[in-house]
Amino acid sequence: MKQVCLALLCLLCAACARFENPIVEENGPRFDDALAGRWLFETEEGRFEMDIRRADGEGLVVMTSTTRGEPPQVDQARLVTARLERQTFLSVAGVTADTHWLLFRYELATPDRLVIYQDNDEFWDDAVKNKLVASKSGGDPKIRNSTITASADELRAFVLGYGGVIFKDEPLATFTRE
Repeated sequence: MKQVCLALLCLLCAACARFENPIVEENGPRFDDALAGRWLFETEEGRFEMDIRRADGEGLVVMTSTTRGEPPQVDQARLVTARLERQTFLSVAGVTADTHWLLFRYELATPDRLVIYQDNDEFWDDAVKNKLVASKSGGDPKIRNSTITASADELRAFVLGYGGVIFKDEPLATFTRE
């Protein structure tokens, strides 16, 4: 997982599958209070820290990425969580730069261990191509940059129907609570 710390921070700006809306529960957006706190992911290349806190009805994530020998990079994001049947999902959107949502599946393996799974870009590409979800193109055909425009309700129904294959089986990262 080379450069994972920096890659996690860049996900807010460079992820292929972007969404206009988060995944939400039937009653709307919420925040899983069990995620509140400081989380750390560390490799030989550096460390990635998340300070997650409640901000009204959703969460705020302050992320600090430190690659060895370089100054820390800090960014903030909005966070919405959803429990759909037995799986938990989080949607993250940049506060200022890129306000599109990114979708992840997460598990609190223990109260002090957070496992995050990235969405499967190929699945979303196929879903767009087969018109299973609404999208709009970013304009440059050389770059995979569609934005999924499905409503939050449509996304919830879609994830309930395809949840097992939308997200990769291999974790993107495992964080420990500080």
